[in-house]
Amino acid sequence: MSYTHAQYAQSLASFGAPRRLPRSGGWVCVRPVAGHEGLRDATGVYPLFSCANWEGLPGDLEDLRRDGLVSVVLVADPLDEPPVALLPQWFDGVCRPWKMHYLVDLDRGDGQPGTAHHRRNARRFLRHAEIEACTDPPAHLETWCALYGQLIDRHRITGPARFSREAFALQLALPGAVLLRAVTHAGETVGMQLWFTRQDKAWHHLSGYAPEGYRWGGASYALMQVALAHLRRLGVRTADLGAAAGLSDRPDDGLSRFKAGWSTRTAAAWLCGAVLDAKTYAALAPAGSAYFPAYRDPALSPSEEVLSCPC
Repeated sequence: MSYTHAQYAQSLASFGAPRRLPRSGGWVCVRPVAGHEGLRDATGVYPLFSCANWEGLPGDLEDLRRDGLVSVVLVADPLDEPPVALLPQWFDGVCRPWKMHYLVDLDRGDGQPGTAHHRRNARRFLRHAEIEACTDPPAHLETWCALYGQLIDRHRITGPARFSREAFALQLALPGAVLLRAVTHAGETVGMQLWFTRQDKAWHHLSGYAPEGYRWGGASYALMQVALAHLRRLGVRTADLGAAAGLSDRPDDGLSRFKAGWSTRTAAAWLCGAVLDAKTYAALAPAGSAYFPAYRDPALSPSEEVLSCPC
């Protein structure tokens, strides 16, 4: 499983109608354009657009154009190795590297990634708790929702990353979902990590922590260390830890430093957008906006929900 599974796309239905692109095998969510009855556009599934056949994507874009959509925007999954040389031919609205993703090559070296600092924090936490892989992820739905709910409140997460309980019920039941939890010696779950896997690749999807999960060096370090070892045993060769939070790279923030301390290399996720209906787009788009699509620029529409979580 990755972000190509129909059930994952369905988990995003509250943000747009899931639509499979038959030629490429990817998914988008079709959304109404607020304030303009009958107008629609599309966005790739959050956080990454993944597909089996990139060469089929131009035909899928043409189908969206014939169906009257105004525009489409997506973030290409770096683990899928999109054809960077061809992307500018397909996406005339925006086509550029957006954020760097931190990757871990699990088949490199001794198979135990992490800086001395990260490993030390993991050891500190493991004196007080244990990390276990959950054999039945859906059985932990309520605990997962409670932990992730605290993350939503702490970071004021909005947009697609603000998943509902119904969305998580679908995601935890996906083929290839891997859920790990940190349990204190008192039996309290204080942190969890959710991963998706497909063949020899893995994507860190989300994590959630209780206040106690930030003690003793931090559950995040122990969870990541154990997760990477567990994924390696499952046959995963490359793990994507995601990127910095927000709408731009911030290599010096805490989350970026945490991911960089585990990674063996980086790869760019490309932001790709195409204007499908030029006349309508021109009528909607305000002048001077570098956002795509410009009519959804959050600086001009404060209520617009944007990606406010790592992607």
